[in-house]
Amino acid sequence: MLIPILSLFLAATPVTIPNSEIHTLASKHNGINYKIYVGLPNGYAEGERKYGVVYTLDADYSFAIARNVVEHLADRDLLEPLIVVSVAYDGPPQYRLNRTRDYTPTHSPTGGYGPEMQKHSGGGVKFRQFLTEELVPFIDRTYRTDKTKRALVGHSYGGLFTTWVMLTTGTSVFNRYVIVSPSYWYDDEMIFDVAKASKPGGRVYISAGALENPVMGRDVRRLARILRNPARAGLALRDEVLDNETHNSIFPSAFSRGLRFVFEGR
Repeated sequence: MLIPILSLFLAATPVTIPNSEIHTLASKHNGINYKIYVGLPNGYAEGERKYGVVYTLDADYSFAIARNVVEHLADRDLLEPLIVVSVAYDGPPQYRLNRTRDYTPTHSPTGGYGPEMQKHSGGGVKFRQFLTEELVPFIDRTYRTDKTKRALVGHSYGGLFTTWVMLTTGTSVFNRYVIVSPSYWYDDEMIFDVAKASKPGGRVYISAGALENPVMGRDVRRLARILRNPARAGLALRDEVLDNETHNSIFPSAFSRGLRFVFEGR
């Protein structure tokens, strides 16, 4: 009996995410090769409808979560169908180096993953150029997209970067932002000075977990106060500190809540 059972397991095939594709893009701005994961809505191939797009960072953990959450909510009419695009990397795993380089707006020799990784910090400007000048146009050329509905989603360092994009570009490319447990402590809290001088718009959701370092929730509330005083015309903002969530557990919950808020009213 043991041999047939083993044969059955050897014949098994991997589980794949339906309606998903992978592209590789070489950025002219920073020379990095990116893998781009794309999840398409159910029924995409059968019609001519155009869809809003959700862009997420940290694709290695975020893509499957984001794709399945979007599909689950859309199938139950809690969210409109959306294309999910997630940014990963082509080449050997360098999780800390890639995040430190791409998600930090400024160079800082300290903090984060330590001095060796911080040597690579400050590549946010070039990564923003890759997103706005290369990736978004590529997705718009390749798929039927609704250019009036683009969301950017980031967690931790990615939340810092997403906030910085929101503050520095407003609604020129993205008009919806989901920001999860952002690293606002980075580089002597530089993000708050940027916020005071900015005039962001669009729909913005920012959250942190009640069980992570208290500085995270404090800083989320602080940024929200800056953005609300004075009130910014055209800005719809929700900030939350979520009960029973840690830095590592919060993403699925915050993503679901945030996406429903930023696409509220559709």
